[in-house]
Amino acid sequence: MTPARLANICLCLTLLAPAVEAQQRSVTLTEALRLAEAAAPTVIQAQGGVRSAGAGVRAAWGSFLPNLSTSASYGTSTSEQPSRIDPISGEVLGGNVSSSSVGFGANASFDLFTGFRRGSEMSSARATRRSAGASLDFERAQAALQATTRFLSALESAALVRVRQDGIRRAEEKRSIAIARLTTRAATISDSLQAEVDVAQARVQLASVIARQSEAEANLARVTGQDGRVSAAEDSTLYRQVAMPDAGALLDEAASRAPSVLRAEAQADAARANVGINRSSYWPSLFISANTNYNGSDRSDYTLFNTRGASVGLQWSIFNRFGRERQLAISLADRDAAEARAADARREVGANLTTQLAALQAAQERIQLTSASVEAARANARVQTERYRLGSIGIVELNASQDALSRAEEEFVSARFDYLRAKAQIEAILGRPL
Repeated sequence: MTPARLANICLCLTLLAPAVEAQQRSVTLTEALRLAEAAAPTVIQAQGGVRSAGAGVRAAWGSFLPNLSTSASYGTSTSEQPSRIDPISGEVLGGNVSSSSVGFGANASFDLFTGFRRGSEMSSARATRRSAGASLDFERAQAALQATTRFLSALESAALVRVRQDGIRRAEEKRSIAIARLTTRAATISDSLQAEVDVAQARVQLASVIARQSEAEANLARVTGQDGRVSAAEDSTLYRQVAMPDAGALLDEAASRAPSVLRAEAQADAARANVGINRSSYWPSLFISANTNYNGSDRSDYTLFNTRGASVGLQWSIFNRFGRERQLAISLADRDAAEARAADARREVGANLTTQLAALQAAQERIQLTSASVEAARANARVQTERYRLGSIGIVELNASQDALSRAEEEFVSARFDYLRAKAQIEAILGRPL
């Protein structure tokens, strides 16, 4: 494939890209975060977990209330017997005897003492509810991080497309100069051929960046619950740099308030409460129950007769073949593991936060350095272009300056978005914006 044909193909791809982009939806970061939270399966599952945990707390409260039940019944019965003669009247009596009956009843029971099981169940239910709430905060933070990451990838791809388009413009300007110099015999044909190749290569690089932009926008569409592609809306406020936060204060906050830490600590509390639930089986249980029933049949013209009863019971499992010991050993092991996970969660948050704070500071410094590099590279590229136009340098020197400018622009874009990604990571760890 000749360089000219390759350049024409890349030009067609470049011209088609704006037409495709014009038909797709564009979202701001705020919109992307809202849509991502509504579409994230993990967030929806965590919301269901919060509702389930709330029902668990109500059920734990219910164990302090009596059990009430009612019943009603109606039945018929028939017994087959041989016919017989009434010895008094001499009347022949049929052998089949049938009867019907009705009954109504109510029962109530109440646990007077459960070996402290109900209190442990209440503690476990409350800890589970706290864990569910922390899990929801954690999943929301993770959904926001994922949406922000996809949004920044789409925005970075769009910025790189502009960088490549500027590179094509410079390559075309260089080609025009080379052709003009060839006309005046101030340059050889190799310069014009090299310039043509450079234009083709710039267009190939643009096509590659456009392909990455398509992938990034498709991933942004998926995470926001949309079909096709969704582009990231440019917003200058995104690039505002925050004052470098106090690392010590953030580490203390993360160790005590990070969603992942709160979730792990709540799970440890629930595991400790489960130990109390299993220990309650060593205690006796005391309960009281009462019932009342009304029964009648056709033999009494369905007159209802009442029977009542009340009882107090004590139940104590003296030995159940070491089943209690097994369950208690399991709950103790779960408690130790949960406490270890809670401690590790605090250490993990501290390590991740320290890493991201260092990345944030490094990216902040890179932004300043690469910004100055871009300005210097632009000035150098302008000077070298004019020198090439005047014939004081060759095309190799001009290519070097233009390549340096392209690298500087790409490094500046990379530094800006590395800063934004590190900031998003810190916000996800803390569960709040900086």
